[in-house]
Amino acid sequence: MEAQDTRLLSKLSLLIPENDYHAAMHECDQNASFYEHYHDYYEITFYLGDQEALYRKEATTYTVQKGDVIFCRMFESHIMDCAENEGHMRFCIGIEPRILGNYSKKRANLYQMFSEQNAHYPIMHLDMMQLQKYLRLIEEFRGLGSSPGEQVIASSLVHRMLGCLYCDMEMEMDQDTIRLQHVHLVGSILHYIEENLAEMISLQAIAKKYNYSITYISKLFKGVTGSSLVSYIIEKRIARAKQLMYENIEIMQIAERVGYRNYSNFYKAFKKATGVSPEEYRRRLAAY
Repeated sequence: MEAQDTRLLSKLSLLIPENDYHAAMHECDQNASFYEHYHDYYEITFYLGDQEALYRKEATTYTVQKGDVIFCRMFESHIMDCAENEGHMRFCIGIEPRILGNYSKKRANLYQMFSEQNAHYPIMHLDMMQLQKYLRLIEEFRGLGSSPGEQVIASSLVHRMLGCLYCDMEMEMDQDTIRLQHVHLVGSILHYIEENLAEMISLQAIAKKYNYSITYISKLFKGVTGSSLVSYIIEKRIARAKQLMYENIEIMQIAERVGYRNYSNFYKAFKKATGVSPEEYRRRLAAY
């Protein structure tokens, strides 16, 4: 429905509930994205297919095989090319940046797994014993239901996978604490934006909340993500608007729910992002 260019693929775009993490198995032709995209969260992919596949990140293409674990930072452009691979299988975990900080310990900073200084970044190959360990965890995760207790278990399994990966990498503590603090702060800002999309979010409000100047917050956000703060807010608003298009809600109400009090502004932003008007977008949804 949209031009197949690099774009934000958020949880909202995928109709994923707003949790701290999400996980899914992709098999055969069930590829979630046939186009180059980026996320506003970190992603870990366990490649489990018997046939090789191509993974392209930024300007580099990698050949991945069974037992490879791919680490992708937020806002990194990438695509998994499985178009001619009928046997591909991968288990993907998307993790909110603030959760990496919350799960980290004083001597185990999980952000390091996604650092250029990590010898295993962006691809780590598991030996057979290691792979079996993660396959058991993945199988247990996929066998869980949706009850509150099982969701607690699911969270603990994701936590355990992260801990196991950190151990298998034999990481040494990174001394660049300032950089890690910046990443954690940006993660908090991302969460704040997602929680307040229906409100009139402004750079002034964000700067005031975190007790920094607008210039500092904007520069920090751009430095960590490569995206401007204003552009990101618009992208998130449009992602949520597209999600709401599936529901029986008037388009005017959708505009208000994603923070647009002026319909003309919503119309212009939506058409610029998708190439079609909100009304046409909904008509095309109904035609599918």
